[in-house]
Amino acid sequence: MLNRKNNFPSITGSTKVFGLIGNPVSHSLSPKFWNAALAATGIDAVYLAFEVAEAETTAALAGLSSLNVCGINVTRPLKQQASSFCRLLHEPARSTGVVNTIKFGKIGGEGWNTDVTGLQRILARIHKASGCITILGSGASSVTALWALKSGQPRKIFQIARKFSEQYGYQISDDFIKNKHCPADMAITRLAWNNKNFAYALEESDIIINTTPLGWSSEDYIPEFDKHLDKGKVFIDFNYAPDSKLVASARNRGCVVIDGRELLFEQGIESFSLLTGREAPADVIRSCIYS
Repeated sequence: MLNRKNNFPSITGSTKVFGLIGNPVSHSLSPKFWNAALAATGIDAVYLAFEVAEAETTAALAGLSSLNVCGINVTRPLKQQASSFCRLLHEPARSTGVVNTIKFGKIGGEGWNTDVTGLQRILARIHKASGCITILGSGASSVTALWALKSGQPRKIFQIARKFSEQYGYQISDDFIKNKHCPADMAITRLAWNNKNFAYALEESDIIINTTPLGWSSEDYIPEFDKHLDKGKVFIDFNYAPDSKLVASARNRGCVVIDGRELLFEQGIESFSLLTGREAPADVIRSCIYS
């Protein structure tokens, strides 16, 4: 219920609670669009952001469930740990071991990965998912990208990361590939994070997908972007950092740029419907994210 005079939710004893867990969460646009969407649909509920240490993921989810919180969105770096809390995982959350949406109920946590389906809708509009693609990163979000690309049957995938499991211990994308969740004919070339490999992969690729946090800091920069991106390429960023130098470089080189706001919108409308049981007010959500 919205207090029209002050334009904030009126909290009562029957107000439901939804929320977001991650670390950090202060930058998140989710509370903004969720609270507007709840008001627009007349749902007596509020959406809050909770900063949770990675080691406390399971304890935080158990506590939120015990407090009768209705559902939670999960952001980095908690998406893999949160999957182990769920009693029921829907595909592709089950195969990837990555969740971003959890509904609490009698059976325990019920989890989905709406990042995958959101990215698939974006890729379907691009019509280049069958070409050569570069993924930056090797964590949970890279698994989301790999799964989403399955339907497009890309000719080749380069994955560039600072760490891979054979050198540095656990990395979720390596487990994903070794467990054969990727199609046998999906060629994935693993490359070290250096300028030579960036130059090679960027020249070859039709789509570049950044699944790392790179871009949030003003120091984040990849010099090869300014040399090897061109008008025919698409840059998809999982982040929506307003001053990202990666996004600025891609735009300056004439690329089609899809930043994290579009993925937030696509996964957000699906997540809203799953957690509330109501159709998401897409226009309200898009307006909040892009304003």
